[in-house]
Amino acid sequence: MNNRFYREHKSVFDTIDGFLLKNTVLEKGLVVAPVVVVSSSLKNGVALALAFSVLTFFTVFVTSFIPKNIPHSLRVIIAVLFAGALYIPTAMLIDLWFPGTSYQLGVFLPLMITNSLIVWRSESRFHKETKPRMALDLFFHILGFWAVICVVGAVREVWGNGTLWGNQLAFVENPIMGVLLPFSGFIIVGFLAALLHKYRNYLIPMDKDDILDLSDGTQPFGYQTVPAPAIKPKKTQASLQKGVAADE
Repeated sequence: MNNRFYREHKSVFDTIDGFLLKNTVLEKGLVVAPVVVVSSSLKNGVALALAFSVLTFFTVFVTSFIPKNIPHSLRVIIAVLFAGALYIPTAMLIDLWFPGTSYQLGVFLPLMITNSLIVWRSESRFHKETKPRMALDLFFHILGFWAVICVVGAVREVWGNGTLWGNQLAFVENPIMGVLLPFSGFIIVGFLAALLHKYRNYLIPMDKDDILDLSDGTQPFGYQTVPAPAIKPKKTQASLQKGVAADE
């Protein structure tokens, strides 16, 4: 897969960009805390991803019918209230399918009510699309979250416990318990983000026109370049004395 393939199928990549190139966790850095803290096992990752999927999809889709003339802050409040009401049956479903897992997820399970896709991305992206396009876009964003949290959870469980979905693995003789700590989650997510960045650079190589020309003294500032502030030379004692003499 190269740059030519990407250009020929750019519409397809734009449709599924929430899964890979604009992944919620790896590229946007959203919903990172639950991934690095809770996903110490594959089962925990699947349970949290299920809650994330149900709460995010139905909340964003239903609140897209709220009239646009309602103030933005009020629409966000309505979305959070709807997600809070939806949380109760979602938590019951997780307890039914994964007994005892909700206690291991701790506070991060109810925090899915106010995840970034509901509070921020819904208004900045999803609600600006048509309903079919929004549903498809939401699906791939959620699928991208599933991929990341399941990979991180599986890797940490295998290395840290020597198990996968609770089943003992014979080839893991000396598990590393430190992998189960949150710092290892950050490291694994960092490696995955670096791989995604490398793949993006391979798929979409930077053109010469995209490289910032800083020869004129400009500095990179976010997505723009701003002129470097001019530094006035300090007046020395000799120059001050010459100025006083000139005034006299």
